[in-house]
Amino acid sequence: MKLFSIAAAAALLASLASAQAVRVGTFQKPSVVVAFYRSPLWADTLKAKRAESAAAKQAGDTQKVKDLDAWAGAQQELAHRQLAGEAPIGNILEALAPQLPDLARQAGVILIAPDLPYADRSVQTVDITNLLLDGLHADQRTRDIVRELQTAKPPL
Repeated sequence: MKLFSIAAAAALLASLASAQAVRVGTFQKPSVVVAFYRSPLWADTLKAKRAESAAAKQAGDTQKVKDLDAWAGAQQELAHRQLAGEAPIGNILEALAPQLPDLARQAGVILIAPDLPYADRSVQTVDITNLLLDGLHADQRTRDIVRELQTAKPPL
């Protein structure tokens, strides 16, 4: 991930040096978290783990079954913490990494950043949340959940 940050900074500096407007893709993390854990990509991961668990049960490998159960519990906890904004989404970005260059080209951005706490006026932000949802093959129910999340008022 550090290499990505260095490359992103270099691209940003090169673009600033040429005095062009810098287009940066940003996204709403909770929306991407929901879409990832409801995606076919995650479903395939779970299916493989379930098959691994079934094989371990059939082989009588109780330690492997315990390890896989612990993995499942940890993944559930991670998903909850990511949705609450309490954990980084590195595993999701890693899973999306092969798609990111194409999504950046589609959006016309040179950089994708989940957080952009400050940007100069020369930086134009482009919300690529929907492109990420497309990349995750989000179904209509997922998009409805995302829309509800985006319009929900935070608790007091």
